[in-house]
Amino acid sequence: MTTDNIPHVDVEIPELSQIAFVVEDIDDGMDRFGSILGIGPWDVYRFEPPTLTDRTYRGESHEYSMVLALTQLGETMIELIEPLEGESIYTEHLDEHGEGLHHVACFAFDDPHAVVEEFEDADLPVIQSGNYGGTEYWYFDTADELNGAIFETAANVDAMPEPDRTYPE
Repeated sequence: MTTDNIPHVDVEIPELSQIAFVVEDIDDGMDRFGSILGIGPWDVYRFEPPTLTDRTYRGESHEYSMVLALTQLGETMIELIEPLEGESIYTEHLDEHGEGLHHVACFAFDDPHAVVEEFEDADLPVIQSGNYGGTEYWYFDTADELNGAIFETAANVDAMPEPDRTYPE
């Protein structure tokens, strides 16, 4: 790939807010990451209806659900994702690569909706999106350009509901 073929996105990314991994089993993932990296406790969320709405996958309305776990490592959020139901970019990752690094995210944009437009204008379309309790999120088709990593952003992250549980309890 020459630099002539690399999409240009006219967006300044102020930080990497999150690094995310797809796992087969959320509890096992939390145990492994906690044991080796010394991180935790984890806030665990079930992303499913009725709290999860407006889901899209590969440009079409689509039903999927997942459970995810969040913790902080310094200034960076670490996220683990276990797909539950329906095809998604998480099930794709597990089928094609197994467990591992899935995406990086920035949640510090002043206008995330404008960022979505910029990525789409650069021919890096949204490949999955949804709304979880008022927090909108978008994943972009950046895997080819970013060595397998997808880029995500979100709006209204402060609207995230309380976690379903904390691990360890």
